[in-house]
Order: sequence, then C-alpha cells, then structure tokens
Amino acid sequence: MAVSYEDTDREKKWGVKESLTMKGLKKRINKLLSWTVCMVAARADVASLLLVFAVKMWLFYRLVGMGVSASAFIISLLAVASLLLCGNLLPAAWRFPFLIIADGGLSLVLFVDTLYHSYFHDVTSVSLLRQIGQVGDIGDSIVSLTNWTCAVYFLDIPLLIVVYRWKMKRVILTYQTRVTKTARRIAALSIPALLVVGTTVHVERTVAQVPGFLDARYSNKALLQALGIYHYHLYDMYQYSKLSLGGKEASSSELEEVRQWFWEHNSKLPPGPLFGRAKGQNVIVVQEESLQAFVVDLKVNGQEVTPHLNQLMREGLAFPHYYDQTHHGRTSDGEFNSLVSLYPSSIAGSIYFNFAENEFDSMPKVLKQHGYATVSAHAYTGAFWNRAVMHRNLGFEQSFFMEDLKPGESFGWGLTDEAFFEQMNEKMEALPKPFFAFLISLSNHHPFEVPPEYKQLDLGELEGTFMGNYLHSSHYADQALGHLIRLLKQNGLYDSSILVVYGDHDAGVPEEELRKIGIVPKYERQYDKVPMVIYSSALADLNGTVQEQVSGHLDLTPTLLYLLGIPQEGHYFMGQRLFDFPDDQRLVVFRDGSYVTQTSAFITRDGLFESGKYYERDSGEPLTVEAAKERFLTAQERLKLSDLMLEGDLFSVLQRMSDERR
Repeated sequence: MAVSYEDTDREKKWGVKESLTMKGLKKRINKLLSWTVCMVAARADVASLLLVFAVKMWLFYRLVGMGVSASAFIISLLAVASLLLCGNLLPAAWRFPFLIIADGGLSLVLFVDTLYHSYFHDVTSVSLLRQIGQVGDIGDSIVSLTNWTCAVYFLDIPLLIVVYRWKMKRVILTYQTRVTKTARRIAALSIPALLVVGTTVHVERTVAQVPGFLDARYSNKALLQALGIYHYHLYDMYQYSKLSLGGKEASSSELEEVRQWFWEHNSKLPPGPLFGRAKGQNVIVVQEESLQAFVVDLKVNGQEVTPHLNQLMREGLAFPHYYDQTHHGRTSDGEFNSLVSLYPSSIAGSIYFNFAENEFDSMPKVLKQHGYATVSAHAYTGAFWNRAVMHRNLGFEQSFFMEDLKPGESFGWGLTDEAFFEQMNEKMEALPKPFFAFLISLSNHHPFEVPPEYKQLDLGELEGTFMGNYLHSSHYADQALGHLIRLLKQNGLYDSSILVVYGDHDAGVPEEELRKIGIVPKYERQYDKVPMVIYSSALADLNGTVQEQVSGHLDLTPTLLYLLGIPQEGHYFMGQRLFDFPDDQRLVVFRDGSYVTQTSAFITRDGLFESGKYYERDSGEPLTVEAAKERFLTAQERLKLSDLMLEGDLFSVLQRMSDERR
C-alpha cells in the first residue's frame, strides 16, 4: 500500500506512527501507575490508615443508623488524610508516633459519638465538656448500652504498630528513595487543596438545597449527616467558640419581634372560669424520673404496674396526651421546660451548664413574688446537672440535695424514693404557708436495676428483659409515690395543695421491648408521652376526669399560675395553659421541629420539613405533608424566639423595655 505525502507529513508532525503513539500512551500510563505505587508505598503508613478509616467511618454510620452522601464521606477521608500528613512537618523519628496518636484521637471521636448516640440518640458537642464530670455518675447506664462492636475502632492500633515494626518501615524507607522530595511534597499539598475545594463545593451545595441550614442548626445529627463526622465537629467547635466569646446579641428588630410575640401570646385569650380557682393553695410538684405514660393502667399477668398513680388519676385530672419535650439535657430539660416554659436549646448540652449565668423568668420566682416559700429537693448531689447553681438562679429559696439529707434506705444512685419522700414530707410540714415544693425523684433511673427485695411483680416471660426491669422499677417508683400521697393525706397537705405528678422524659425503651407488651408504634413519638396528673380540692367539679387535650412540659407553669390566679401578662412563658383554652389552637413543639396538634402529628428526624412525615395523630394514618407546612413554620418561629431568649439572655432586657414603656 502506497504511503501518501499527507500520511508522511502527519507522521513527521506527531513524531510517531499511530501504533507507536498507543505504545507510548501505554508506557506513560504504566509509568504513572508505577509512580503512584511508589508514592503509596513511600507513605504506606498513611495509605493504610486511610483505608482503615474508610472502614471505621462506614461502621460508625451503620451503628448509629445514619446514611451519608458520597461527597460527605469523601471530604471526611480527605480531612483524615490532611491531619495524618501533618506528620511530615515533624522530624522523621516522630512521624509514626504522631500517626498512632492521630489514629487514637480520630477513633475516640467515633467511639464517643457512637456511645453517646446509644444513650441520647444524638451525637456529641464540645459544649458537653462542661458536663464531663457526670460521666462517672451515669457509668452503669453507659456500660449497659455500649455496643462492644465499637472496640473495633481501636483494633488497628496494635496491629499497625506490629506491622510497622515488622515490615512497613523498611518498605517506606525503600520506596522513599525512588520518589523525589519535590514529588512527595506536591502529592502531600494536593490533599489539603482537594479538601478545601471539596469542602467548599459540598457546603455550598448543601446550603443551596436548604438555605440557612448551618445557622439554624436544627439538630446535631442533621449537621453531622450533611457535613460528615469530622467536619461536623470542626463546625461545632467554631460555633461553640462564637458562643463562648460573648453569646448572641439580639438586634433591635429581633428584640421587638420577641417582645411582640409574647405580648400577643399573653393577651390572646381573656381569663376563663378556672382562673384563680386554687388561689392561695400550696403547690407540690413531683417530677418522676423516666416514667413513661404507657405504664399508666398497664396490667401484666393481672397486676397493675402503677396502682397508686392510677388511683391519683381517678381522684384528680388525668392528661393522657402530655408529651416529652426534652432534648440533650434529659432530666434537666424536664425541669427547665416545666419551670421556665422555654424550649430546650439548639446548642448541644444542658441549659443548666451552657446558660447557668442567664437570668430567667420562672415559676419559683413568680411564686416567691406572690408570697410563696419556695423549695426544691433531689436525693442526689447538687453538682449533678449543676442543680445547686441553677435552682438558686431559678428562684428557689432553699434546695435540699444528697449532702443536705439524712442517711437512709438506699439503692441505685442514692436514697430510695420512699426514704426521700419521708424526709421531704417533714420539711414541707415545717414550711411557712403557702409554699411551692419541687420534688425530683431518683429511684426509677436507667438502667432500671431494682434489688430483688423490691421486686413485687410476677412478670413471667418478661422477667430479666429490659422491659421487665423497667416495669419492676416503675412499680417501685409508684409504691413510693403512694407512700408520699398517704403522708400528705395524713398531715392535711393533700387537700390544701395543688399536687402535680409528671414524668421528666421518656425511658428510652426500644421498640422491640414495647412490642413485648403489645405496643406497636405507627410513627415516631406516638408513645413519646409521660404521665401527667393534677389534683386539687379546689377543682372538685373536674376531679376524676380525663383531659384529652395535647400538651407538654412547657404548659406546666402557665397552667399552675392560671389556677392560682396569677396573670401571665408581663411574663415570658411560651407554653399554653391547660384550661380555658381552645383545643384547635394547641401546638406541642419538639426541639427537632416535629410537632403535634389535637388531630395531627408532623415528625421530622433532622429538623427539615423536606424529610418530614405527617400523620393523623391517633390512628397513624399518613396525611398530605404539604398540609403541615404552615404549622411547621409556626413551630420554627417558636424555636427561634426561644433560642433568642436563651442565647441573648433577653429576660432582663425585655423587662427594662417593658418598664420604659410604662
């Protein structure tokens, strides 16, 4: 075949024939692959750890039941690689020890987040460091919930040390001589560059999909899922630093928005027939530890689990749809939500630690202003949940903690509820009248391990299960409550007081355990309710009734002040009174943006409307989610205003504004 001049010119132009060009391309590819292998082998320690962390992060997302996008996963790996490559800045002898320390630190983050999630169903935040002293106090609960699969997070460390000393060190030294320092530096710098570009693109895309997502911080889990575990913790530290440097200063428009909301909220409805019905009565509030509503009227093998609570509900007003509105702070949130009537904070950790120096409007302060003696008590140390500081800040004139009470019958964390109630009964008898007593029970605490001599129920197949332990524990708590009621009846306080009993938060009972007693939730939060009962001799015409309105912890303070005839005007409580209020206006909002109304329930796991589901509240039948949008926006407004009150410490500011307007 003749070769044309055109072909010859093309060969001259490109230097080789087409077939030779393919050979050259293959040669270049092989050379690149060879160089890549050498580069990886030259940093075999870093490459091995990256592979290990890919597995660890996959395991983490599996254990916490959370999905993650490919881009979030990749930028997390790039973050790990960038940290590991920081060892290049150290002398050669220190590089491997640095990798081991970095491996341990990054693995510890995964381990702690997994452990925390098993107890609180969320991930940690740097603000929780203020509560680190309490880890020992809940050690038994943590151990009982620990998934020991988590130990896999650390198994690579001894293996890596052995492999490094056995062979990896020689491989690294051998291949480092085949790759120039310049090439190694370029490769090392390319990783952080990719991290910066990848993070920027990923965050911009996330914010474009959900504007304001980072600023709103709907939930820690949502942030972690969107950003990846290590980026989440970096962002969390950034936010915490901003808070620590002075908190949030509300703008004049935000102040006016908050002031206007509370003015409209307080003046929405005039007082009804029950306003002041119990004026002058003492107030005794019992916050029951981990008591969940499904135990009320529950019978197992013909035995009532809570006979005394059941009887109290027959004597007083029962509220079967009283929802748990707590968040990270658990028991401390139960107290705060109930006494201050604001929502839990969006910032991880307990308000009792993060905002202990704030000034609050609260039920004990208001009652003290109206001539009440105010006292709180708990049979555990006052340092736990920072109660000794916060209870004084909330307006309690006296507080009795473990260190202030006499020794007595004990199990679990401290004094039994029965011994605690006996001591507090004596103290309440001696208080000037009227008084407000806030009693926090203790015995029914996770992991619900009741000594054999306190187990009175015959549970059959449930014996020894999580549910069985919880029923035994709840039954004992009920026995102690019955003892308190008998004491109050004997000394005349029962009929001269408003007695309130409610649960502080859910018990964390897994769904498979609920199924053992025939409870099958149709949607999340369907059974996230706690018992609530109010008894007052002044409510004689209502006693013995079941109140079907939806409600929650935030409604306690407005309700009790209403019964005592204390107007809500001039106060900053976000809850809604339980009496003389239209049911179609009731809205119970949760920290994650979920809410319930009298007829419906909107549930979102991550605080985003787009991922939410809408149900008929009683039946669980799905509803058109778009119909939930207006109430969702109302819920978001309430959460935003509550956060402004907390983060801006606005109570005293609003009081000054109110005084200036008079």
